[in-house]
Amino acid sequence: MASRASKIAAVARDIFGILPNRGRVRTGMQFLKKPLTGAYEKRYYMEPIEPHARKAQRACTFMPIYTSELQERRAMKLRVLRQRGKGPPKKGSGKRSK
Repeated sequence: MASRASKIAAVARDIFGILPNRGRVRTGMQFLKKPLTGAYEKRYYMEPIEPHARKAQRACTFMPIYTSELQERRAMKLRVLRQRGKGPPKKGSGKRSK
């Protein structure tokens, strides 16, 4: 016959959803009990507009060419580097060409 303390512990496990743990083994239940945060994080970060803009651009030919801020920044930096003579070499005129 089980003692009163073990019966109470069994009922408490059923009520609070605790797994029986004999021998003090780590089970990871602490992390499994935490609520999932993926939906909140997805809502926090805005969805990028580039895929939708490119799809609309393919469908409508009269729309202006879409470029993201990152593409514009890279193009501007490349223009500045080329003006200073620091841009990439022309095709076939790299370090190893003779």
